[in-house]
Amino acid sequence: MTADAATDLISQARRARVAVVGGGIAGLVAALRCAKVGIGVTLFEAGDRLGGIVASAELDGTMTDVAADGFRVAPGALAELIDELGLRDAVVPAQDADTWVAGPHGVAPLPAASILGIPANPFDPRARRIIGARGAWRAYVDRLRPPLTIGAERNLATLVRQRVGARILDRMVAPLTYGIHGVPPEQVDVDRAARGLNSALTRTGSLSGAVAQQLAGKDDAAPSRASIGGGMSVFVDALAERLTDLEVEVRAATEVTEIERAGAGWSLSWAAADGESGVHEADAIIVATPERTARRLLAPHLDGLDGPTLSPEDVDVVTLVLDAPGLDARPRGHAVYAVPGEAAALAVVHATATWPHEHGEPHIVRVTLPAGEGTDAEAIAAATAAAAELLGTDVGTVRAAYRARWPRALPSSALSPAREELRRAARTNDRLGVVGAWIDGTGLARVATDAETEAERIRSGLLWHSDGEGATT
Repeated sequence: MTADAATDLISQARRARVAVVGGGIAGLVAALRCAKVGIGVTLFEAGDRLGGIVASAELDGTMTDVAADGFRVAPGALAELIDELGLRDAVVPAQDADTWVAGPHGVAPLPAASILGIPANPFDPRARRIIGARGAWRAYVDRLRPPLTIGAERNLATLVRQRVGARILDRMVAPLTYGIHGVPPEQVDVDRAARGLNSALTRTGSLSGAVAQQLAGKDDAAPSRASIGGGMSVFVDALAERLTDLEVEVRAATEVTEIERAGAGWSLSWAAADGESGVHEADAIIVATPERTARRLLAPHLDGLDGPTLSPEDVDVVTLVLDAPGLDARPRGHAVYAVPGEAAALAVVHATATWPHEHGEPHIVRVTLPAGEGTDAEAIAAATAAAAELLGTDVGTVRAAYRARWPRALPSSALSPAREELRRAARTNDRLGVVGAWIDGTGLARVATDAETEAERIRSGLLWHSDGEGATT
């Protein structure tokens, strides 16, 4: 790039204006990537805080994560962003802890050697405790199948049911897909959820053998999840501070009520919580809201958004701070996920079994319930009872509690042709971006990577010259 072209590019960036609608992680990352090249960015957030599902509340005098409390450890946009924000030394790896499932068998730990709840050995004592001798022998039959019956099956439910039987599907696999993502195994793509499993199945001839082979190359010493010391709100605060340094205008408690085309750009109508309202003009817009809001704003401009929502139902998450000595021994490991319909709660996560915890400090437990219409007190009572039931011990005294309703989104592994079609349709206009878990999949690492990629597409569309020269950062 020539000096004159670089100067022109800088001038062009300073003239460009991008509006980001939504202040969750996707919106914050998209705003950062646009602002870093000098583009003027205005971010609108309907709520009174930033971070979306990365949220904290002061409970019993301590800032406590009340939703997403960690992230997958992997190279990529999120890891680079943590370094950029100077938080690398604050990263805290998750502690080793079992995952349990609750169902007709009672409450029991999953075998350590398992993938998506599928055991490497159906006769493992942990597996037999869950599926019984009958279920173990049914799974063993898979090892006797002739090689010619082997083929690639992408539907997780179909694969598991046909290969190792309904008991493993219902009691070991379904609790994880429902409890973690809110979807049945029928909606999970094997090739995305467990990359390489189908290929290993072809090589080994059985599903349990494929799981064993996949685990043989796994480094057990490397943590798969991590958090930020002091809570994930530290990450959000650092990201917000970086946006301030880059002169991003953040308008919290300001809802975007409508977007309209305005020449080559966009016009946004907004209404603030204090009663003020107005119109904002931008050259490009990035919509980073949950699905229902995104559909409402984008339906007039994109085909296919007037249909039913794709995301699972919202959930209530109740965070409990407990004086519970019975939990010191971590009786049910990291989390308990329930067979659908077998318990009042979808999941109980023992957060202080996952992250560093000093002996004698209160325990933090998060209970996920189907969204209900009851009062906070009723939801907290139900969550406390569910925690005692699924953790199998007296949960002691509730020192503090917090109830919040959160939207869910399909995981990236979901079998959803409708979402794939919407994603393609939403990403054809170089002045309109759509980001967030609902459009590309859950998980902070996934969301950050997708937001960065989409922001790069938008900013490139604004900065590239017709002669082919453009911005690189």
